[in-house]
Amino acid sequence: MKRASRTDRVRNARRARWGVQRRRKAVQLVRARRSRAAKQQSVRLGARVDIFAPVLFCVRRAEPRGRLFRFFDQVERALQAGQKVRLNFSDTDELQPCGTLVFRARLDIWVHLYPSSVSCIYPKKDVVEQLFQHIGVLELLGLDARRPEITHDQVRHWNYHSGRLMEASIYRATASLRDQIEHPERALFADCLNEAVYNTVNHAYEFEIEGLPVPELRKWWMFSQVRDGKLFVAIYDFGVTIPASLLRKPEWRDFTRLRKRDGLLIEAAAASGRTSTRLRHRGKGLPEMLEFSKKLRDGGLTIMSRTGAFTFRAAQGHSRREKYVVPLPGTLVLWELPFLGLDTNG
Repeated sequence: MKRASRTDRVRNARRARWGVQRRRKAVQLVRARRSRAAKQQSVRLGARVDIFAPVLFCVRRAEPRGRLFRFFDQVERALQAGQKVRLNFSDTDELQPCGTLVFRARLDIWVHLYPSSVSCIYPKKDVVEQLFQHIGVLELLGLDARRPEITHDQVRHWNYHSGRLMEASIYRATASLRDQIEHPERALFADCLNEAVYNTVNHAYEFEIEGLPVPELRKWWMFSQVRDGKLFVAIYDFGVTIPASLLRKPEWRDFTRLRKRDGLLIEAAAASGRTSTRLRHRGKGLPEMLEFSKKLRDGGLTIMSRTGAFTFRAAQGHSRREKYVVPLPGTLVLWELPFLGLDTNG
């Protein structure tokens, strides 16, 4: 038998590869058509999909942050496909303020954009159910409050507020605690808190980018708590993020080397009130909070936005930056201060 030439062998190998590729593409096409047909059928039937929430609601640590945002993505994809979603919290075991506040903001948006399409079943764990009742999650999702009063020690101290405007009455209870904060200039606490909310209202949604909520939901969300000798405040907005805001301003040219390094941009925004950088982000809120925190004996300040975070710890007197793979829409501020007074629900 005549041996095939090198040219023939190369040609035959190519034809074989092309045949395999054509068969693969045909299989992929059939699968894609079936998938689209299944989705269309489920939408026509008004199918409901159960989506399980993660065990831990947290955005400060990389692993639970990734799980929480995958949960958000699942919910949003189903809603966008026209499905009804039932949130299942049977696995949820721990709700940290950082992740819970971000979830509460997302829930407001889902319920507004897809009315009657989001529901849930009662959580299995008592502390989760009590917190969801306390901050209005159950009511928002159409479930009755089953607890006549909130008694769990991890829940009853929390206060939840949200708003679109500068309504001092909403956070006056938190600001009124200033006289019991352990700080040489404790009277400045109310000004810092006021400035933080003011700047969220006026600057967090200062220009349009993809992914912003509809105008009526461009607001702020807040947790506050006094417990175990500490006052804790968390403020979140779903806005344009600190890095995106800074990179639009002419002053950012002085910080070209910081491009794509969100933690450094957040640090620059927080430090802009005391350095010669002349960077301005959301008025005086973040620099004032950082300066106030530097005179604390304990506690500190964390600012998270997009893929970066900046943290100052008062006890050690130093700061650090974090980098995340999963971006956080908007900005989350976590503030912890030593407290001289008794624990309170105020």
